[in-house]
Amino acid sequence: MFKKIWSLFKTQPELVSPLTDSVAASALPPVTAIPPRLARSRRKKKKSEPDWISAPPEPTTSELLLGLPSEYKVLNDLLVTNPKSRSGYSQIDHVVIGPRAIFVIETRNLTTGEIRGGRREANWSVSSSRVKMYNPLMQHRAHVEAIQAHLGDYKRVRLVSMVTFTNRCRISVDPAVRYVNSDEMIIYDHELVDTIQRKTERLETELPEILYQEQDTQAIWNMLNTVNSTDHQIRAEHMAKAKGIK
Repeated sequence: MFKKIWSLFKTQPELVSPLTDSVAASALPPVTAIPPRLARSRRKKKKSEPDWISAPPEPTTSELLLGLPSEYKVLNDLLVTNPKSRSGYSQIDHVVIGPRAIFVIETRNLTTGEIRGGRREANWSVSSSRVKMYNPLMQHRAHVEAIQAHLGDYKRVRLVSMVTFTNRCRISVDPAVRYVNSDEMIIYDHELVDTIQRKTERLETELPEILYQEQDTQAIWNMLNTVNSTDHQIRAEHMAKAKGIK
């Protein structure tokens, strides 16, 4: 009888003892269960690791202008005398001297909202602000005139006024100032280099006889660079008066 019972135990599949399992498990490091949501979040974070890596900064206008061909001469952050200004000076963000025209550029750092306004309207609206914006083209005309006043024998050169905004805002203004046939333009900053070159090509077809050689563009660059004030005190006083006027 005992032999029969023993034979039954031998024919059964091998059983795992719960006690043996617990002892074996105690010899291993504890395993902490991770909830599914946390596991998914950890997987997502792994894709973006390491945390200190971020998107490269957007290029500045000065850096964008480096993409122009060598026949264009660039000046950045000019402060020139202007007797019509309350501070006695005009500060111009950028000037590009090309073979067909001089481009006087002002950059606006508005990052949100929709800009609406007409070419001849004194005040424009911005959807993200209750405060009206003074027409930047009208404001920029004083800068263009200040540059023209310092051109010496080159006063007849074509001057093009350009105001740039970041592509994070939306420009919904008079269409006339969005085309290269205008000498006053509102554009996005990433359009700047392409617009300057397209405007030059258009002027070449309109006035093929008016072409400034390299010595001419260099002479204009030298004149404007000479009248540019780099005195820190003068610049600080101008900024203080400009803020007061604003």
